[in-house]
Amino acid sequence: MNYLLFVIQSKHQTLARMRADCFFLPAVHFYDYYGNCMDTKTFPMAKFVSEHGWPSYPTWPTYKEATSAEDWSVGSPGMEFRQRHFNKTAEMTNQYGMHFKLPPSWNAATTGEKFRLWKMYHYLNQVQQALCFDTAFGYWHRLRSEPQALTMGILYWQMNDVWPGASWSGIDSSWRWKPMQYVVKRQFDDFVVQSYETNGRLEVFVVSDMPLPTTALIKVSIYQLSGSVCPSSSNNASSSNNASSSTAGTNDSLDADIGGPLAWSATKRVQVPAHNAAVVFNSSVTDMFSLAPGCSYSTCYVHVDAEADAVGPLAAYAPGGKIRSSADSFMMEFKGLKLTKPTIQLSDIQQTSNTTVRFTVSVGGNAALLTYWDSDLLGHFTDNFKNLAPCSSIDVEFKSDQGPVTPAEVITSLTIQDLFDTQADLYTPSAAAPTKP
Repeated sequence: MNYLLFVIQSKHQTLARMRADCFFLPAVHFYDYYGNCMDTKTFPMAKFVSEHGWPSYPTWPTYKEATSAEDWSVGSPGMEFRQRHFNKTAEMTNQYGMHFKLPPSWNAATTGEKFRLWKMYHYLNQVQQALCFDTAFGYWHRLRSEPQALTMGILYWQMNDVWPGASWSGIDSSWRWKPMQYVVKRQFDDFVVQSYETNGRLEVFVVSDMPLPTTALIKVSIYQLSGSVCPSSSNNASSSNNASSSTAGTNDSLDADIGGPLAWSATKRVQVPAHNAAVVFNSSVTDMFSLAPGCSYSTCYVHVDAEADAVGPLAAYAPGGKIRSSADSFMMEFKGLKLTKPTIQLSDIQQTSNTTVRFTVSVGGNAALLTYWDSDLLGHFTDNFKNLAPCSSIDVEFKSDQGPVTPAEVITSLTIQDLFDTQADLYTPSAAAPTKP
């Protein structure tokens, strides 16, 4: 018999256990640090989720401003001082091990190696919080149309923070957004596409908060993770991550030729109900991958693009009258994927106002998974957490909170991290090199 853990009253930290098949509640505070936070079966059905969270440290720029080099090692006194929740380091590390490769030990003899392991730990810490929220909020958001749930609200703990320590916040004490905050922003958009693998089948949902029914163009694709030769125009027309495609509004704006990183795709126009969630694609994963030559669950993944016609008041504000969304599904844990080193580049750097700089992040023939970027400057991005498919790009805008900035200041302030490069020694042992603090 399966049991799940949930909090009835966080004020008194009252814990109870309930059978998973009876997990339908009118309202719930839910925290579970032991279950798999990337499995929707971990989360209860409820009319209203009145509190939910998962912790992380501040962004690296904020953390390093408040600490010193001696604190930049896993388990250091300075790190644990800023972790006020009992046993939280062990709980979080256990969660990371469910999904990611981990080093044999977090201990190291040299300062450079300690710092390299700390940066890996901090990266997983930021990414895991974002993925936990993405799974939970996606699930609860689409439960608005599940008769046993009819979920109509989610509150998360917490929005922002008052000190540079570990907490449940999405915005740290310097007002920098963690990857989790960008995930929350996406999941609460007026139109969201979601994809999930369940019992060997891939289901694609559309979730709409728009007041009127509409239609959307959905493209389900299988991408190779590595080894692609990019066409010279790949960073423009064929970008699967770029939300500002110049072909927006046409029926084939999501189409691309099969070849290069794209192993298979299918496009269809679907009905999107008002104030509702609906399944618009349901297929056997085995059947899908049989149509993608050379693909296995460890070498390819599913990417979904969606473009909905904005209706109601949104029609006047949505760029080109369209709302875009995307989602990714991996058929195995990240630690089982066969990754190779990606090439990430910045281009098209433009000053759009005295406090705003726009640039393009592009990737070559190998995917850059769970990529996110931080700035030492105070401010936030339009987005900072994406899976970058091979030969794809994304346009990003940085808005300064500290007054005027120049393109050179923004670009030199950036730190870009991805799964492979953060864990290079675990994928390619010879690639390990101590990092200077």
